Amino acid sequence: MKKLSPAYLGLALAASTSLAPAAASAEQLRVGLSALATSVDPHFHRAGYNFDLRENISDALVYANGVTGNVEPRLAQSWEIQGDTKWVITLEPTAKFDSGEPLGADDVVYSLCRVRNVPNSPGLFSSFISTIGSITDAGDGRIEIATKKPDPNLLRNLSFIGIVENPTGRTLTYDETDCGNDNWLATGDFNSGKTSAGIGHYRVKKFTPDVEIELERNPDYYGTPAGYETVVVKSLPDNSARIAALLGGSVDVINAVPINSLESIQSSGSHHLASMPSTLVVFLLPDQGQEPTPKVSGTDGKNPFLDPRVRKALNLAINRDEIAETVMGGMALPASQVVVDGVFGHDPSLQPYPYDPAEAKRLLAEAGYPNGFSLTLNAPSDRYINGAQVAQAITAMLSQIGLNVTLETFPFSIYFTKASAYEYSLYLAGAAADTGEGLSQMINLAGTRNPEKGWGGANRGRYSSEITDKALEDAQGTLDDAKREELLRSAVAQVQKDDGYVPLYHEFGVWGVRNGVHYDANANLTNIFYTARPE
Repeated sequence: MKKLSPAYLGLALAASTSLAPAAASAEQLRVGLSALATSVDPHFHRAGYNFDLRENISDALVYANGVTGNVEPRLAQSWEIQGDTKWVITLEPTAKFDSGEPLGADDVVYSLCRVRNVPNSPGLFSSFISTIGSITDAGDGRIEIATKKPDPNLLRNLSFIGIVENPTGRTLTYDETDCGNDNWLATGDFNSGKTSAGIGHYRVKKFTPDVEIELERNPDYYGTPAGYETVVVKSLPDNSARIAALLGGSVDVINAVPINSLESIQSSGSHHLASMPSTLVVFLLPDQGQEPTPKVSGTDGKNPFLDPRVRKALNLAINRDEIAETVMGGMALPASQVVVDGVFGHDPSLQPYPYDPAEAKRLLAEAGYPNGFSLTLNAPSDRYINGAQVAQAITAMLSQIGLNVTLETFPFSIYFTKASAYEYSLYLAGAAADTGEGLSQMINLAGTRNPEKGWGGANRGRYSSEITDKALEDAQGTLDDAKREELLRSAVAQVQKDDGYVPLYHEFGVWGVRNGVHYDANANLTNIFYTARPE
């Protein structure tokens, strides 16, 4: 695969002053995204664009920096570990909610209790709190969190959970069900503006699903203020419309720059690229949890993906180099395991999957499908850079080994709801190492799906292995970094051995930015508006 220079990645691009439009207003940043958050509720859905909005409007206890890998203070001013399982966290004393009330231990307890009790959530945050045994008010602005076993990634996991104001008037007694409470804030009230999302750099002024979100700077924010007074975020799922909006001057920043538009942005003289290799792995996941499986025929009612030979055939049928180099224009790294190189838990000893359609055909015949079978490949139409083109290329590759493949796409807004309802037999999705290491990513993707335990939130294909689960369970309770990495690598290797996933590539994050605007690329593909500023 060709190597991309820093200039090509938009890290250092010159601009022509004569062609540049007037500098963006210091009062307003205008952003066009390929998809928007589905809710203002910071606990509603464990998904990328919801993470985006939450990060800008509802601080968690800490921030897990995807670039440096460091955990940074937010609503937790400081912390210490006492023994192996007790965390004492000092809350930020100057943080206040929109009501004017200061942050308290009761708000933290309520928020961490609520994540298990959000009605109609397409993806709960339960796995982030699965090791917590108790949370208590320690007085003097401190909380004590006791874990059921050592949890080296507790703070990284808590970095996803925005803290909201407790409406009950009492401090709940933490447990793993309802904490003795039946008064949970309603998602609709967050969306309507009746309920504040918490304490953040910005407040939501207006939320119009699938259309636009308006944010205004929080003047009472306890930390460094955001660089713009207001942010208007528009939904622009169509690639051409998103590029036209940027080059035409109606927005200042866009995400998910399509491959065929990189040159037009760089050569415009008035815009530049901000880019960074991401931890996101894009994959195919076959249904390994039910028989018969939806959208498959020609198998006498059997689910062919329960046979490891069929799953191996899928992995051998994919030309990952062609996808990364040609379909993704070099803006991706071929993947043969879930965790990307450079992230804690990546196993460098694992060999890449070869492209071997002949062997894939042989395995299908051995599994009892010499003439293949018919299936539907599902993919989101507006979630990943060149995602639709990747799905089309995969359809052609699978057809080459004798499978009769129909491609069916849905908008991001409904795609994962259908996946969570197990309506797909083979689907395309992605997940990042959002905490800066691979353990939470592996638990989310490869842990046996168990909503009560908080495992397998994105494992909608229901891959399950006792060996993988045991390694992840042990890693989750090991504070020693070397031992934890060894366990995590063994889990990664087991997933590859089982062909539980069909990893495709790790995507680069690319943003188009108007000259005069500073915008930070993010390895987790998160759109962070509060660090943007006029230049």
